[in-house]
Order: sequence, then C-alpha cells, then structure tokens
Amino acid sequence: MSLATKIITGTAAAVVAGLIAFAVVPALATATAAPSPASATPTEEPTAATAATDDAGLSDAPLTELPEWAKTGTVWLIYPDGFECEGTEGCPNDYRAAFGEPGDVLPEGVEYYDPAKHDYNPATNTGMVFPANQ
Repeated sequence: MSLATKIITGTAAAVVAGLIAFAVVPALATATAAPSPASATPTEEPTAATAATDDAGLSDAPLTELPEWAKTGTVWLIYPDGFECEGTEGCPNDYRAAFGEPGDVLPEGVEYYDPAKHDYNPATNTGMVFPANQ
C-alpha cells in the first residue's frame, strides 16, 4: 500500500468515526439525561385569543388607535359582512381580519368601505379593491 493510499484510508476512517460520534453521542446523552423540570410540567396551550393578544399586543376591546406598524399612510377598510375580493389573498387592508370588530369610534386611518372611493378604476388607475364578481 502506498503512502497516499494510507493517508486517504486513514482520513476516510477519521471522517466516518467523526460522523458516527456526532450522530450517536448526542442521541445517547438525551436518552439517558433526566428530564428538566420545565419539560416535565405540562404547559397550557395558547388559544387563538391569547395568541393574538400576545403576538400583536391586542385585546378583545376595540382599538381606539392603530398600532405603530399599521400607521403606514394607507387606509384600513371595514368591509360589509360577506364582501369578497378577487384573488386568494382576501381584501386589502381588511381591518376586521387584522384587528377584529371595530368599536363605535374608528381609529384614525380607518374607514368604512365605499365602492365609489375604494374600488379600482382602470381609467384613472386609482383605488385598491377588486371586488369579486357576484
């Protein structure tokens, strides 16, 4: 066996041994380790309401002011019940989808949907809503 063959064989053996060590040793360590107190205690599953509150800082109470991330200079719209837009992404800037039901007083930057004002007009290239064909 030449010197080059011995070096290649030795290197290959070391690589295989290293891969086995990386695969087997951690598996053995977690199998024999005692469970930590945090993982032994069952935790309460978050509900949709708590997840929305935790993630967006929202509660069940109607908003009186939009969150900072929503104040982008665009208008949030409150669409009529049952209203559908074209496409698969829903209606743009849907207040109800993002924040829930509005209160009696709307936050600044929130309007009720008005087809004359908000529907896309190809003649003037204005508007942002594409109502579904009904």
